[in-house]
Amino acid sequence: MIGFVIAALSMAAVLVPLVASVSLVFRVSGVVNFGAGYVAVFASAACASWSADLGGAVGVVATLVSGALIGAVTYVVAIVPAQRRGVSAIGLTLASLGVGLLLNFATRQIFGGDPTVVQPWLSGAVTIGSYQTAAQRLLVIGLAVVLLVLLWFVFDRTLMGRTLTAVAHDRELAAMYGVRANRFELIAWTSSGVCLVIGGLFQATLASVSVEVAPTLLVLSLVGAVIGGLDNIFTAVGGALVAGLAVSATDQFVAPGYQLTALFVVLSIVLLVRPHGLFAFRGASERV
Repeated sequence: MIGFVIAALSMAAVLVPLVASVSLVFRVSGVVNFGAGYVAVFASAACASWSADLGGAVGVVATLVSGALIGAVTYVVAIVPAQRRGVSAIGLTLASLGVGLLLNFATRQIFGGDPTVVQPWLSGAVTIGSYQTAAQRLLVIGLAVVLLVLLWFVFDRTLMGRTLTAVAHDRELAAMYGVRANRFELIAWTSSGVCLVIGGLFQATLASVSVEVAPTLLVLSLVGAVIGGLDNIFTAVGGALVAGLAVSATDQFVAPGYQLTALFVVLSIVLLVRPHGLFAFRGASERV
């Protein structure tokens, strides 16, 4: 039982930054970022390579910076021009997928397509009762909690976070108060890129990551966010926990290889019972 709980929490910990990223961009720009999984895979490959060449800490920092740049470039190059031409939300979503596929090509060309592993930041094992697990797994769970607290502080206790929320709720009204929405959309995409990198690093320190994993990470992050409630970062994070439980329970009690099937079953049930998300309030959803 302890093993199942730790496996579910570590899976949820990997998904937390991914679903937060997807939810943040959707709230502020109305775009579902279909390139999310490809950014996470790029991050794992880049960090493994750069850490070997430059050292672990420098490699991690360089990867985080690259994630911020990828998010900003995606917004400036792919989203803004399309928005100015009145492209629909579906078109913008496909534009983000196009960026992701280009990034996938770059990942193969620069780092190769072989599975990569980022060296754990904490070595050794920890014994809990009769169960032994890698210390890195517990570290990832702890870092996900720290990230959640940081996100709560930024969005609930800072002017920038409240302005992002205002832009998400009513862009025109925010503009009447002098808020430059495009500037905050850029901040959202940049922050989203950093979150995707963090999710990729979490995954790569627990298991090998290859370019073929990108679609799976995309599906897990999207389905997790929708289960919890896509239009709120913290309800989406709740969906990450549900997704982690569903995937781990299927893997441990049913059969490996059916995780996505089980996840979509959970999604279907949630949408029937709570169309706006398991943890979302209808009023909040309608405001967006």
